[in-house]
Amino acid sequence: MTCMLVTSDNIDFAKAQLRAFLPQVRSSHLTEALACGLGYCTNAALLASVKSNLPAWPILSQFDFGRISNRLAAFGHGDLDLSSVSTVARSPMLPDRIWIEFTSGDVAANDRWFRECNKRGIPNLWIAKRRKCVEFRWDCISIDPQNEGHVQGDRAAALVREMFKTYQTIARRIPGKSLFSGSSFVGSVDHLLPELAVEIADTFFSMLYEPMRRQTLAA
Repeated sequence: MTCMLVTSDNIDFAKAQLRAFLPQVRSSHLTEALACGLGYCTNAALLASVKSNLPAWPILSQFDFGRISNRLAAFGHGDLDLSSVSTVARSPMLPDRIWIEFTSGDVAANDRWFRECNKRGIPNLWIAKRRKCVEFRWDCISIDPQNEGHVQGDRAAALVREMFKTYQTIARRIPGKSLFSGSSFVGSVDHLLPELAVEIADTFFSMLYEPMRRQTLAA
């Protein structure tokens, strides 16, 4: 599962990346393939969705590499090397990221990311890199208290159980000695392999962000 917020800046960045990776493909084909990869039938539908949503609460979509590949194949580009395309949604240069990665102990990077999360009102998720393994952490102190009902009380207890089950499902793919601790509000998974950490980060962001978005849109 690879997630990306559907914002104008993220879409523009992703289009530019696709053009750089695949200069031999027509721009219109890349544009339509990106829309498909984000779950839309056409680029027009994607742009309409961006315009119709609240800027502060963009849709979180799965960036589906397989759908991009299939749409490009339908346009006659079935023989392309698309290995680089899968990195677009997790690029450190993506404008509206949902989590970041930095070296363990980098206080300045940690502080900058917290300030960005606080400004955007999103959960603060990050991966701290070490030599062999990483630590993934989350903290909802950065969200507006009016939006934290899902990480308080009975809802929080239900959510952390779901988070733990999700962590177990992902982590058992590659046996290791990772350790889950904390609550839905703040916690960590330590001693993780990097490839597992990024998937958990995407999934946990969705679990923490979507209830806030739904609450705001329903108000």
